[in-house]
Amino acid sequence: MRNILLLTLLTGNGGIASWSRKFVKTFCYVNYHIFPVDRVVKGRKFEENSLKSRLVAGYFELKKIRKEVKKTIVNENIDILHTTTSGSIGTFRDYVIAKICKKYHIKSIMHCHYGCISEDLERPAVGWFLKKTMCLYDQIWVLDRRSEKKLKSYSPLANKVFLTPNSIQALSDVVIYPSEYKKIAFIGNLIPSKGLMELVEAICEIDEKVCLYIVGDGDEEVISKIKSLAGQNIGKRIFLKGRLSNEDAIRFMQSVDILALPTYYPWEAFPISILEAMSLGKLVLSTNRAAIGDMLTNSDGQRCGLIVREKSVDDIVEKIKWVLNHKKEADQIRRLGYEKVYREYRTDVVYTLYKNLYEKLFD
Repeated sequence: MRNILLLTLLTGNGGIASWSRKFVKTFCYVNYHIFPVDRVVKGRKFEENSLKSRLVAGYFELKKIRKEVKKTIVNENIDILHTTTSGSIGTFRDYVIAKICKKYHIKSIMHCHYGCISEDLERPAVGWFLKKTMCLYDQIWVLDRRSEKKLKSYSPLANKVFLTPNSIQALSDVVIYPSEYKKIAFIGNLIPSKGLMELVEAICEIDEKVCLYIVGDGDEEVISKIKSLAGQNIGKRIFLKGRLSNEDAIRFMQSVDILALPTYYPWEAFPISILEAMSLGKLVLSTNRAAIGDMLTNSDGQRCGLIVREKSVDDIVEKIKWVLNHKKEADQIRRLGYEKVYREYRTDVVYTLYKNLYEKLFD
């Protein structure tokens, strides 16, 4: 039996928290026991508080985390510490945790849930400290091939870096029926850098009976801008659906033809909504940011989704018009997307990869 301390976010609506809750609930192997420790920093919001207040809150929270980690290591006879990270100032916490692992002689994994690793490595002080921290870990898990390639080019990390995508429960009997491609959905937080405004502008420029359904939470300023850009199309071709539960959002996704996420969000990593859409046989339109290019491209180079340039209204318009005029080709792209998800991102496939990497720590 291997005992694993999972230091991660267990609360909130972010990608790491969603991954963590699923992992704790569904990673069930007889030889492994997961002990989750929540590393949430209480009492602050990343987007709203200043850097100084974030650092102060993070310092006091780190003291609590260190205490809890040490207690769990001793009381539960921990063999592996598996910590998730989104980089940035959290790298200092990752460094401290790695030093604790060294002190107690336990194996360690730094699981990177962010897609701007390559950019961080190019920043002099940040890059130096990130590499210094990663060198303390036994394994580095990343979500995308670009990060994997960049980290492996640094010789001390070459044999420590592993590509570990996120996963989804994919059905084996999804049928890809021909589609008219008239219903497009944006599903996620209403953040301008998710490409939302460019998408609204693009829909307004398409002289077709194409409708856009916007699902998600957003502040009044963002919603007001959407309405202003949409003009007379609001309520006719562009619809604000508000926030839906995850279950309702997936049900709604089943009723549309295209999921559009033309994101240039700096901290984009591995959008689960793209996997959900592909697993349902839907066409995905997105950018080449973070792991998205990997998700929408087969190993032989074939596209299993549509990739647009960041911040380009014209490219979104062009791709949607191409779909409307090449429906059979679009059906085939959807088919390839579903097959890729089932082959590479199915939960049992990814969990087998995780398990093999855990075992590799003790080779």
